[in-house]
Amino acid sequence: MAVRRLIMVLLLAGAGLQAGLAHGQTVPALRRTIEDPLPPSGLAADPNLLVQDRPLPRRKRAAEDPYAPRGLGLGGLRFYPSIAFAALANSNPASSPNDAQRDIGLNIRPGLRVESDWVRHALSLGASGDFTFYGGNSDLDSQDLDVFQRLRLDVRRDTTAVLDTSYARQQTGLESSDVPASAVGFRTDHTSAATVGLTHAFGSFDTKLKTGATFRSFDDVKLLGGGVESNADRAYIEPILSLRATYTDPPMIKPFVEAGYTPRLHRQSIDRNGIRRDSHGFGLTAGLMLDDGPIWSGDVGLTYLHRNYDDPALDSNQALGLTGELIWSPTDLTRVVLSLGTTLSETATAGSPGSRNWNMKVAASHSLSDSIAFTVGSGAAIEEGSGGTDVTYDASAAVSWKLNPMLAWTAGYDVTWLDADAAGRDYVVHRVSTGLTVSR
Repeated sequence: MAVRRLIMVLLLAGAGLQAGLAHGQTVPALRRTIEDPLPPSGLAADPNLLVQDRPLPRRKRAAEDPYAPRGLGLGGLRFYPSIAFAALANSNPASSPNDAQRDIGLNIRPGLRVESDWVRHALSLGASGDFTFYGGNSDLDSQDLDVFQRLRLDVRRDTTAVLDTSYARQQTGLESSDVPASAVGFRTDHTSAATVGLTHAFGSFDTKLKTGATFRSFDDVKLLGGGVESNADRAYIEPILSLRATYTDPPMIKPFVEAGYTPRLHRQSIDRNGIRRDSHGFGLTAGLMLDDGPIWSGDVGLTYLHRNYDDPALDSNQALGLTGELIWSPTDLTRVVLSLGTTLSETATAGSPGSRNWNMKVAASHSLSDSIAFTVGSGAAIEEGSGGTDVTYDASAAVSWKLNPMLAWTAGYDVTWLDADAAGRDYVVHRVSTGLTVSR
């Protein structure tokens, strides 16, 4: 404990560590046009590590940005390693509604991005860790991890194949209605996914066929007074088969429609309440895609999700909402991103088929110069289940000062608050952090 305290004092007394904004509750989401069980990932907080299925936002080329990381070249690949250290102060690291206890901590975020430099095909690899250590309560230490790989194969002039694989390790605390109030620390969730997408142009239409599977598992949770809550019955595999068609003749705004089938098969056929949780999911999305222009890009659609369960004791679950991401870049120095998502989530609550989830996030960034940039954001996540409707709000602000291509100082503040339907679950968390990022 003395060593932990000494580390915290040295970090807070020194000249800044990185604005880690640990455990932000909302982040810019990946595009979800078909029901996607993947939780918001810490990887999305770093735009250098994010691989997406939509047009990437416009960025300055390295030759135009004197502070851009140079990377390390090796055999047609370029490696971009980084590591960030942050001192942080958290008003309520346990997200407790009744017993908020302040603490200070150390946040370490190593990362690696790899990009190919091939004439044909393309390969992207990345890994990001988010490790937080508190000085007063080691039970609240957390370790999140994201790993991804994307390989694009140019099969023919009008045919492209894309292989995506990923793994995410995320820790969830009392902010989730699925974590019992008597839990100690966090529950660790594991998500692995692998998909293959084949895109082919037929005249004025681009069609994309996608197949693969996602596997989710949940570690047991320690409880107050001893004992654990087993979550083995919540593990499942979710195959996916989807087809998307985009009308490409319009020069800027291109309509699309996508349909998908996503069954869920649980490792244990009967859950803790004697219910069969296996189900069949269907999704349909219709929307518009903005071509990757200099000012507008992204897509947005109206999506409908429906899930039927094998057990007749469970009603079907369904949701209607918006999904997608729009990027507005009025100048080279300013960018505004609007992210929308609609999903259906699993639950272990007796008699409940699951929850319906809607989220929205707006983030704006502005560069005063090549070396100084400001970012602000706000968002809301709505979770509607059998126990009522919970709304989680989030707001943040951060500044980044690049001292040179290898070193940057950042500082930030964010706040998260839960407006829960059930009495006694509301909480507020304030976080302040400052630190250094070293990149190559």
